[in-house]
Amino acid sequence: MDRPFNPGKVVKIDLTRKKIVKEDLSIELSKKFIGGKGLATYYIYNYLDPTVDPFSPDNLFIVSTGPATGTWLPLASKIGFFFKSPLTGIFGESIMGGNFPAVFRWLGYTALIIRGRAEKPVYIYLDMDEIEVRDASDIWGLNTEETERALMDELGKNVEIAEIGPAGEKLIRFAAISHGHGTRMRESKAGRTGGGAVMGSKNLKAIVLRNPGKPIIDVYDEDRVRLYAKEFVKKAVGDPAKSGVNAYRDYGTPITLALTQAYSAIPSHYWEYLETKVYEELDPDLLKDRYYSTKVACWNCMYSCGKISVIEEDGQYKGVITKGPEYETIFSFGVLNELDDYKPVIALNLLADRYGVDTIEVGSLISLVIYGYEKGLIKLDRPVKFGDVDSIYYLFKLTMERRGIGYDIGEGVKHLAKKYGLEDIAIHVKGLSPPAYDPRSLKGMALSYAVSTRGADHLRTTSYAYEMKKIIDKDSYGVDKVEFLVDVEDLFAIHDSMILCRFGRFVYEWDFSVDILNGLTGYGYTKDILRKIANEIHRLIRIFSLKAGMKPSDDYLPKRLFKEGVKKLQGGKIFLDRRGFEDMLKTYYRLRGWGEDGIPIGNNLFKK
Repeated sequence: MDRPFNPGKVVKIDLTRKKIVKEDLSIELSKKFIGGKGLATYYIYNYLDPTVDPFSPDNLFIVSTGPATGTWLPLASKIGFFFKSPLTGIFGESIMGGNFPAVFRWLGYTALIIRGRAEKPVYIYLDMDEIEVRDASDIWGLNTEETERALMDELGKNVEIAEIGPAGEKLIRFAAISHGHGTRMRESKAGRTGGGAVMGSKNLKAIVLRNPGKPIIDVYDEDRVRLYAKEFVKKAVGDPAKSGVNAYRDYGTPITLALTQAYSAIPSHYWEYLETKVYEELDPDLLKDRYYSTKVACWNCMYSCGKISVIEEDGQYKGVITKGPEYETIFSFGVLNELDDYKPVIALNLLADRYGVDTIEVGSLISLVIYGYEKGLIKLDRPVKFGDVDSIYYLFKLTMERRGIGYDIGEGVKHLAKKYGLEDIAIHVKGLSPPAYDPRSLKGMALSYAVSTRGADHLRTTSYAYEMKKIIDKDSYGVDKVEFLVDVEDLFAIHDSMILCRFGRFVYEWDFSVDILNGLTGYGYTKDILRKIANEIHRLIRIFSLKAGMKPSDDYLPKRLFKEGVKKLQGGKIFLDRRGFEDMLKTYYRLRGWGEDGIPIGNNLFKK
């Protein structure tokens, strides 16, 4: 039955002034920017000084959902965190799943906009009719699991919590935001670009939601949306090879390691080789058969990609229980650092979750330090080497305690590389370490890393998925490939505004997404309108980041990736062509409607 769409409430909290304002999100703003990433982009572009220090009280910290969040649609329990990143110094973003996103939307909220810094540690409590900033002094210093248990002891079990651990409190620039750690089977984390450190800088330990106990779903056409939810299930189950549903259910993200190894697309030994020599020890089948105990899922998700791992073997790791490790954690702790045993990888995953830190970043930086030590560029109090568990634990502990070189690791890759003379070997784009997809093998990832709104990132296009499925040619630098990736990047900007999980990409394609969004809102979108909205989101983020200090020349890859062919362990080399990459970049600028120098031109489509 059709009824007017309610875009939800926006809550604005100034922690310095101790002021709380709750207001309706206007239909006009909802229609122009949808929600999630789009809505946060509007607020950051218009109300945040791009030159502000990320740890300043004036930095905004925005929590935002979209019209799909918490509905009957599968893969739609997602929430975004947006801010100026303390790691990259530009637009920061990270998206999280679990129960928290759905409950946030059920309470009637679309966005929470936080400014200022509390005098002492606090947490924010949200109920339907109650919003409070409460004292968190007693839980400051606790790890993520301890924090959740303490808050549940105080408030009861019927709450959902997003919190930071000691890494966020200590302003480690890649600190994460955690949810459900140790207390929920639907545990999740917003890992990238340092949102946990921004919370720490505001003395904000947690955001707590009172679960209303049942879904409260407000959409324009309930019957249509329910029908689309059933249609998604039918499409996903009907073509599991395309949707990936069975692979995610059985293996979770670690199955990706089998693909990237086969495609010579996973870097090892801190990006010196393609493929990993420890594949047999890190085989996804071994992880599944020996350590998986339970499948878990975000709210209302049929993919159940989360896995609980349990170590039952005798020894120092016996009894370790954690959600994961995900593919990227296996890459960062295992492949990059050449650990040949799943047990320490699982244990490090648990440690990283308790401290509340991005596993991609911390594992990559530990690998960089070991690589620098191996090359004679870094001196340490003790020797470190690849494949040595003690070396990795040593550097991880220094980082979490912010001691010695660990302090510099906690400041991020740009700081670490500059201080220790590692600029020629450090692998990053705009201060963000890349995930486990080598652009020398998957050429689309070269462009994706270079132009992503948040630095070296795989999720703005997931080019790797289309390349390894042979939907696009992995070796091409052609115009048609760039056109395809811009189209996908636009679709994902809309998904991040609705908000939909990336793993639904092969079902939530353009036409289906347009239909769903119209069923949710009744706004009468077309693909052309949504592509204009997506392009505007990219344009506003681009302008903000340029004003924040980013240069168009930062849309580039580390020189090591071009310098010489990367060696395959199986023999031979793979090359990334500089001219081919630069041609893709020029095409991308043109398709975005930007100048040849990468600077957006023209007037705003949607003015404040």
